[in-house]
Amino acid sequence: MSTRSNIAIQLPEDKDGNKKIKVIYVHSDGYPYGVGKCLVDNYNNRQLAAELFKHGDASYLGDTLDECSFYARDWKRDEEPARTYRDEFMYMMDMRGDVFIEYIYLFKDNRWHVSTGKYVKTKDGYDSGSSYFTKFEPVIMNKEYIKYKDKHEKHAEVKMISQIGELLKSKGFGDDNVVIQGGKAKKAN
Repeated sequence: MSTRSNIAIQLPEDKDGNKKIKVIYVHSDGYPYGVGKCLVDNYNNRQLAAELFKHGDASYLGDTLDECSFYARDWKRDEEPARTYRDEFMYMMDMRGDVFIEYIYLFKDNRWHVSTGKYVKTKDGYDSGSSYFTKFEPVIMNKEYIKYKDKHEKHAEVKMISQIGELLKSKGFGDDNVVIQGGKAKKAN
């Protein structure tokens, strides 16, 4: 129900000539005019971008670190720390076939880039299709970002999911049985 994305940052070249990549998962609003716009507007330099990777995976991003919802910090879950890859190529090879991540954002060359997950259906054969990621392009040049950036509604999916949670509560499921994405998590009995 959410548009899932990964955000990554390319680290400075190490002594072996590798430019390692650190990666975290972001659950909601992963489209270019959601997470992409948030990254461009609020985390568009190396120092700010690097701060996003200190708390591990996130439910959603906010305009400041305090407004972000990180699973370990804000939901009291075990931390899923940033994963590190040898370089961009190795990370993208690891992402092959991942149909759940729709966008990948990468901070490199002092700006945010995006790769879009695509799916191609096959007409015959045992497989129903194949997925791949496009080459990275600057977020501000992405067609979806350009088309919708002025219509951006902050945390649209988080709001929608919380409304579904409220609806379930109103239908008798009760507070103890409903955990709302982006809301305060409750322990199940």
